[in-house]
Amino acid sequence: MVKTADAQTLLNLSVDHQNLLAMEKSLNDIVFENRNKSYGAYDLRKGYGQTVQRSVVMGVAFFLMLVMFPQLYAKLIPDPKPDDIAYIVEAKPVDILMEEPPALPPAKEELPPVQKTVKSLTPEVLPDEKVEIEELPPVVDDLSNAQPSTETVNGVADLDVIVPPVENAVAPKAEAAGIEMKKEETFTFVEQSPQYAGGNEAMAAFLRKNLKYPRPASQAGVQGKVFVQFTVGSDGKIENAAAIKGIGFGCDEEAVRVVKMMKEWMPGKQAGVPVRVRFTLPIAFQLD
Repeated sequence: MVKTADAQTLLNLSVDHQNLLAMEKSLNDIVFENRNKSYGAYDLRKGYGQTVQRSVVMGVAFFLMLVMFPQLYAKLIPDPKPDDIAYIVEAKPVDILMEEPPALPPAKEELPPVQKTVKSLTPEVLPDEKVEIEELPPVVDDLSNAQPSTETVNGVADLDVIVPPVENAVAPKAEAAGIEMKKEETFTFVEQSPQYAGGNEAMAAFLRKNLKYPRPASQAGVQGKVFVQFTVGSDGKIENAAAIKGIGFGCDEEAVRVVKMMKEWMPGKQAGVPVRVRFTLPIAFQLD
């Protein structure tokens, strides 16, 4: 036979069930029991745990990004390479040696023509027995084209040179006379070489200040010497500057540009007179 449960047993079971249901309820359910849960405060308190979790995760991620950002930046974007500095080696001008001119043969001394003379005899009174005729005295015809002297010499008779008077004489111009003016000569070897105003130290300082290393040459690692040839005029001005031997990549043009910027030199001299001199200057391009 099935026994029916008494009232006390049913009461106990009901209490236990309610306790289980109460344990399953959250604190929010207890707080908002018999209250309006659709107002919004209930949803905020219910999602608070998830909000805290998201905040912690985002905070940790942001902190890690701050710590790792410098390393990532250094790997992805390298530091810019500083511009290469051009060190200019002190330029030593090429020694200019004077070429000795060939020895000229001694000029033959031209002697003036010997003038015709006739020996003039001094008359002397002697006895007839002592008179010896060795040489007759000159006659008038002999003296007409000769000068009296102590001896007789066959030479050139007297020349009568007549210079007509010239009034308001004007020297002929070179063009009218057909004379071509000689162009100023350019020397390679002179007695006194041209020099930069202030000497080699001043020239080296000028080059260091104005010479710039071309970027293509620095990027390609090009180094070497550029030989610039130019003419120092008799007035000291730089003319016809050109690179006769270079290394390319813009170094030749840069060397010529700086040489053209130079102020007037002290001109070279030949026999104490300023002359045009062809000069060669080496300029070194060197990376650190």
